[in-house]
Amino acid sequence: MTISKFILQFSIFSVVVFFLPFGLESFFSITAVSDFYIVLFAFLFFLTIIVYIVSYIGIQKGGQSSVLSILGGLTLKMVFSLSMILVLILKSTENQKVLAANFFYLYFFFTVFEVTCLLRNLRDQNKT
Repeated sequence: MTISKFILQFSIFSVVVFFLPFGLESFFSITAVSDFYIVLFAFLFFLTIIVYIVSYIGIQKGGQSSVLSILGGLTLKMVFSLSMILVLILKSTENQKVLAANFFYLYFFFTVFEVTCLLRNLRDQNKT
């Protein structure tokens, strides 16, 4: 999967992921979206795209660098994401459980989508 194809599919997936908590909030009349949801979404969205591009370039180089780029990218994404949520939780005075739930919801879905696309790239590389 090329970078442009990933960005297109990831953008469509992100729109669905973005509006799902708003629908949940209106359907069940519960608080499902924190005040920092849009900031958290934008940060994780762009971080996922950057990590995918770095991992994709590493896969194209092949060899040991492909494994290091994938694992290094996912590790850096986790570190930057956890530092972002730490700052937001320390800064926020609102319901921190909702903020943490928003973070894990976004982080999980974005990471699953990214890893699935990276594994597709590795599978295509093994076929040749």
